[in-house]
Amino acid sequence: MHHTTQYTRTITATSNESTTHGTIEVLEFSEQGRVKRAWVMALKCLGATALCVLIPVAHFLLVPLGLLVVTPIMTIYTFRVRTKIISACVDCPACHKPLNVLTSQERYPIYENCGSCHRQIALSKTA
Repeated sequence: MHHTTQYTRTITATSNESTTHGTIEVLEFSEQGRVKRAWVMALKCLGATALCVLIPVAHFLLVPLGLLVVTPIMTIYTFRVRTKIISACVDCPACHKPLNVLTSQERYPIYENCGSCHRQIALSKTA
Protein backbone atom coordinates (compact mmCIF):
# COMPACT_ATOMS: atom_id res chain seq x y z
CA MET A 1 0.00 0.00 0.00
CA HIS A 2 1.27 3.49 -0.86
CA HIS A 3 2.05 5.77 2.04
CA THR A 4 2.61 8.85 -0.12
CA THR A 5 1.12 10.21 -3.31
CA GLN A 6 2.79 12.84 -5.45
CA TYR A 7 0.67 15.54 -7.11
CA THR A 8 1.31 18.45 -9.41
CA ARG A 9 -1.02 21.35 -8.66
CA THR A 10 -1.55 24.57 -10.59
CA ILE A 11 -1.01 27.71 -8.55
CA THR A 12 -1.43 31.45 -9.03
CA ALA A 13 1.11 33.97 -7.72
CA THR A 14 -0.28 37.41 -6.92
CA SER A 15 1.43 40.70 -6.03
CA ASN A 16 -0.61 43.91 -6.06
CA GLU A 17 -2.43 43.78 -9.42
CA SER A 18 -0.09 41.34 -11.23
CA THR A 19 -0.51 37.58 -11.40
CA THR A 20 1.46 34.69 -12.85
CA HIS A 21 0.69 30.98 -13.01
CA GLY A 22 2.88 28.02 -12.22
CA THR A 23 2.96 24.55 -10.76
CA ILE A 24 3.84 23.08 -7.41
CA GLU A 25 4.90 19.49 -6.62
CA VAL A 26 3.30 18.12 -3.46
CA LEU A 27 3.65 14.88 -1.49
CA GLU A 28 0.47 13.82 0.29
CA PHE A 29 0.90 11.38 3.18
CA SER A 30 -1.63 8.69 4.04
CA GLU A 31 -2.55 7.99 7.65
CA GLN A 32 -0.06 5.10 7.73
CA GLY A 33 2.63 7.27 6.17
CA ARG A 34 2.08 9.98 8.76
CA VAL A 35 2.29 7.45 11.62
CA LYS A 36 5.52 6.04 10.16
CA ARG A 37 7.05 9.52 9.81
CA ALA A 38 6.00 10.38 13.39
CA TRP A 39 7.69 7.23 14.75
CA VAL A 40 10.86 8.02 12.81
CA MET A 41 10.87 11.54 14.28
CA ALA A 42 10.32 10.15 17.79
CA LEU A 43 13.27 7.79 17.36
CA LYS A 44 15.48 10.63 16.10
CA CYS A 45 14.58 12.79 19.11
CA LEU A 46 15.17 9.91 21.52
CA GLY A 47 18.51 9.19 19.82
CA ALA A 48 19.57 12.81 20.24
CA THR A 49 18.45 12.63 23.88
CA ALA A 50 20.50 9.47 24.38
CA LEU A 51 23.59 11.28 23.08
CA CYS A 52 23.03 13.95 25.73
CA VAL A 53 23.54 11.28 28.40
CA LEU A 54 27.22 11.20 27.42
CA ILE A 55 27.75 14.93 28.10
CA PRO A 56 28.07 15.19 31.90
CA VAL A 57 26.96 18.80 32.55
CA ALA A 58 24.33 19.03 29.82
CA HIS A 59 22.93 15.65 30.88
CA PHE A 60 20.88 17.10 33.75
CA LEU A 61 19.09 19.65 31.58
CA LEU A 62 18.95 18.16 28.08
CA VAL A 63 17.82 14.62 28.88
CA PRO A 64 14.62 15.60 30.74
CA LEU A 65 13.98 18.35 28.16
CA GLY A 66 14.38 15.87 25.30
CA LEU A 67 12.24 13.17 26.88
CA LEU A 68 9.43 15.28 28.29
CA VAL A 69 9.20 18.24 25.91
CA VAL A 70 10.95 17.94 22.55
CA THR A 71 10.08 14.34 21.64
CA PRO A 72 6.29 14.63 22.14
CA ILE A 73 6.10 18.05 20.44
CA MET A 74 8.11 17.00 17.38
CA THR A 75 6.27 13.68 17.09
CA ILE A 76 2.85 15.36 17.17
CA TYR A 77 4.00 18.09 14.75
CA THR A 78 5.34 15.49 12.29
CA PHE A 79 2.12 13.46 12.49
CA ARG A 80 -0.02 16.53 11.74
CA VAL A 81 1.82 17.29 8.48
CA ARG A 82 -0.50 15.95 5.79
CA THR A 83 1.29 17.38 2.75
CA LYS A 84 4.80 18.52 1.93
CA ILE A 85 5.86 20.80 -0.91
CA ILE A 86 8.70 19.26 -2.90
CA SER A 87 9.27 22.01 -5.46
CA ALA A 88 7.58 24.89 -7.22
CA CYS A 89 7.88 26.39 -10.67
CA VAL A 90 6.37 29.89 -10.66
CA ASP A 91 7.64 33.34 -11.59
CA CYS A 92 7.33 36.45 -9.43
CA PRO A 93 4.45 38.53 -10.83
CA ALA A 94 6.37 41.76 -10.11
CA CYS A 95 9.87 41.10 -11.52
CA HIS A 96 9.18 37.87 -13.50
CA LYS A 97 12.14 36.01 -11.99
CA PRO A 98 11.77 32.46 -10.59
CA LEU A 99 10.25 32.43 -7.09
CA ASN A 100 11.72 30.16 -4.43
CA VAL A 101 9.01 28.53 -2.34
CA LEU A 102 10.52 27.81 1.07
CA THR A 103 7.31 26.84 2.83
CA SER A 104 7.21 23.12 3.50
CA GLN A 105 3.48 22.57 4.10
CA GLU A 106 0.73 23.10 1.58
CA ARG A 107 -1.61 25.56 3.33
CA TYR A 108 -3.15 28.21 1.13
CA PRO A 109 -2.65 31.06 0.80
CA ILE A 110 1.13 30.63 0.96
CA TYR A 111 3.06 33.86 1.45
CA GLU A 112 6.63 34.04 0.17
CA ASN A 113 9.03 36.92 -0.35
CA CYS A 114 10.68 37.23 -3.75
CA GLY A 115 14.45 36.88 -3.51
CA SER A 116 14.99 39.40 -6.30
CA CYS A 117 12.54 42.28 -5.73
CA HIS A 118 11.70 41.47 -2.04
CA ARG A 119 7.94 41.85 -2.56
CA GLN A 120 5.54 39.60 -0.70
CA ILE A 121 3.83 37.15 -3.06
CA ALA A 122 0.62 35.30 -2.28
CA LEU A 123 0.31 31.81 -3.78
CA SER A 124 -3.12 30.28 -4.14
CA LYS A 125 -4.45 27.07 -5.61
CA THR A 126 -5.95 27.52 -9.08
CA ALA A 127 -9.46 26.09 -9.34
